[in-house]
Amino acid sequence: QEMVFRRHIEAGRVAFVNYGEDYGKVCVIVDIVDSHRVLVDGPTTSFPRVVYPIKRLTLTSLKLSLCRGARSSTVKKAADKFGLQAKWDETTFSKKFALRARRANLTDLERFQVMVSRKNKAFKVRQLAKKIAKK
Repeated sequence: QEMVFRRHIEAGRVAFVNYGEDYGKVCVIVDIVDSHRVLVDGPTTSFPRVVYPIKRLTLTSLKLSLCRGARSSTVKKAADKFGLQAKWDETTFSKKFALRARRANLTDLERFQVMVSRKNKAFKVRQLAKKIAKK
């Protein structure tokens, strides 16, 4: 029988903040306070060691090998050894955040160029679909 959940709340689990002023920041679960809150630490980002509600965290498939209640320096060493930043940059979550940041900083001309290229792509797809449908 296969388990339903694959990402569990445990010490060493890498997560990111999905709501609030720290949106998108990467953190590592260090300890479990209760069923609604966890102690997190951000070794690679400017995220302080705080108790954070689980509802505001999205778990990733990345996991560091840590003991419960590990100190900040231990978390940082484990993250460096694991290559956390490089592995985080490869995830789809990270790529989506980068794309959103890129789109948010576009100039008016760049937004116009994106619109034109999307229209051209849609036109070519329609033409190709019409050509296939005739066959």
